[in-house]
Amino acid sequence: MASFTVDQALDLGVTIGRLRGDDLVAPSRSLRRRSTTQPDPLADARSLLALHGDAVVSHQTAALWWQLPLPLRLAGDRRVHLSLSATDGATPHIRRRGVVAHRTRLPPEDVRRVGRWTVSTPERTFLDLAPLLAEDELVILGDAIVCAHPGGRPSTRRTLSTPERLVERCADAHVRGVRAARAALALVRVGSDSAPETQLRLDLVRAGLPEPALNVVLVAPGGRRPVFPDLAFRRHRVSVQYDGAHHADPHQHRLDIERADLTAAAGWVEVRISADDLRVQVRHRSGPASRAVVKIEAALRAQAARLG
Repeated sequence: MASFTVDQALDLGVTIGRLRGDDLVAPSRSLRRRSTTQPDPLADARSLLALHGDAVVSHQTAALWWQLPLPLRLAGDRRVHLSLSATDGATPHIRRRGVVAHRTRLPPEDVRRVGRWTVSTPERTFLDLAPLLAEDELVILGDAIVCAHPGGRPSTRRTLSTPERLVERCADAHVRGVRAARAALALVRVGSDSAPETQLRLDLVRAGLPEPALNVVLVAPGGRRPVFPDLAFRRHRVSVQYDGAHHADPHQHRLDIERADLTAAAGWVEVRISADDLRVQVRHRSGPASRAVVKIEAALRAQAARLG
């Protein structure tokens, strides 16, 4: 266990003297962990829930629990965020080092209990983080929550909610950031597997290009394995693939070559986008745009000319 409570240790027969050893540190009052162990907000949160049974893991820590993407400025927050329900005039609070306590109204439907964990639902987490995120960041978060692939595309991300449930939760909310949440939900789509894919889709639309489709499946003649574009332009028959760091792996590289061949056999053109393509800004008719936008626009124009 990365961290533990003093009471847990005492129950196991550990002495007070041992708990004061130089090899242990106290991330917060009544908690201990080994000095060689890196700070782990989730491990600390699990221990804190044992001390504060009425608390709910929320905000950044809930996003970490649900494995949701956050910008670095929030993902690097090693503090534990806990929410306590302020009802019937009560004002519960937690004051301890390494903990950010939020007093709010938490209806039962906003809380998920999984084993010993009590954590805010994905829908409530989206709402709680809305005041802290820019619009694109909030869309990225929403895309991750609703990610699903009905066409059978393999994915490492599990579906946590639906766009309809997110909209319903935000519809009658009266909290800070709810307007930003509602605006972002209009841009959330089902089928994006990563933050770069979502960002690229938003950049393309912002540059005046058509919005690409998600969850498109291409099948080449002969019934060979299907191809799953990250983004697809059906009218132009352009498949966009974002190649992350794992595409440098030799085995993955061979699969990528086969994928490009299958895409061509299906009558489509593949455009491969790298992290550098997303990061590097160039001049564009709509203003500064990523190199990825320019590459994709060039492919769309070429296909439009070829297909008539």
